Amino acid sequence: MFEKFIAGMQGIEIEKDIPSLREVFKGSLNIGTSVPGYDLTKPNFETELIKKHFNTVVAENCCKMMNVYKGPGEYFWDEADMFFDFAKENNLRARWHNFVWHGQCAPWIFYKDASKVNMKDFFENKVLAEDLASSEQIDKRVKDWIQSVCDRYRGQIVSYDVVNEVISDKKFALRTREDHSYWQDVMGPDYVEKAFHWAHEADPNAELVINDYNLETISEKRQAEYDFVKNLLSKKVPVSAVGLQGHINMRSSNIDFIEETIEKYASLGVKVLVTELDVSFFDHEDKSPLILSEENLKKQADFYYELFECFKRQNKKGNLSDVILWGVSDYTTWKNHFPVPGRGDAPLLFGKDGKAKPAFWKIIENV
Repeated sequence: MFEKFIAGMQGIEIEKDIPSLREVFKGSLNIGTSVPGYDLTKPNFETELIKKHFNTVVAENCCKMMNVYKGPGEYFWDEADMFFDFAKENNLRARWHNFVWHGQCAPWIFYKDASKVNMKDFFENKVLAEDLASSEQIDKRVKDWIQSVCDRYRGQIVSYDVVNEVISDKKFALRTREDHSYWQDVMGPDYVEKAFHWAHEADPNAELVINDYNLETISEKRQAEYDFVKNLLSKKVPVSAVGLQGHINMRSSNIDFIEETIEKYASLGVKVLVTELDVSFFDHEDKSPLILSEENLKKQADFYYELFECFKRQNKKGNLSDVILWGVSDYTTWKNHFPVPGRGDAPLLFGKDGKAKPAFWKIIENV
């Protein structure tokens, strides 16, 4: 099914005579995209868009723990290697996403006996305390994971999402098993500090990022992350940047709040990156159908324009360095059928036909 879906991309032509985003923003913002998990050795219109328009890439899925770290000392590198080969061949900056995340982690890592994983119990948060790994066991496993990645790709990665989505949406504090995360329960409350120190030891020249969502939309979560990062920095934990995922929408997201958020984190003396940007047509659980009318596309374009004006101001202040879109085109966006099954979306700058949307033209108007 997936191969048939991707095959449909190969007959679509991109617009070759339009401005290149990376050239338009050259010398200011790094403009990037996530790369879906298709075979990068087989050209399609999205790989051609990447080569023309972006200077930075991040793997959407193939570098996540569950796809690489298969067991103690056991790694599957094939897809990650293909991603880094593609980046190198096309002179693209590469980011790593990610080291520590409660989603798409490798369940075995939390078990005392890595060969006795009960997936149902794991995902239902029912793993018995006596079956969980000791803190010493998991420390070693996580340190080996970080070291192995850095040993393999050091020099090819400009920044790492060291920890991802560690702040709870319920308690506005570190996630626990109640929030579907085993990390704090098994490694202890200093697991974030450990991960950053291990990453810095393994690749001391790379940018190390703490990444999360809703920081640019929920004031309580924004403050919790700010306080958490401030505390880390006071302990000399080597946090280089805060990543704002940027999964927002054109109906209820507030650009003034986004700008305040960038300035708030930059005031800590770290850089800010927008790491997973898309601008949905919908509020989160709106069940309305997708209507790509001229009016709706114009609304999205106007929102993107104001958003990039904010990004440009923050870049000039030295606060914001990177804007990474989460997806190349509306053809493969993760927002199709999520969070509402059956509901399409069109949150990116290029449409399913590979053509630049009004939002593309709007953001390059005054650059």
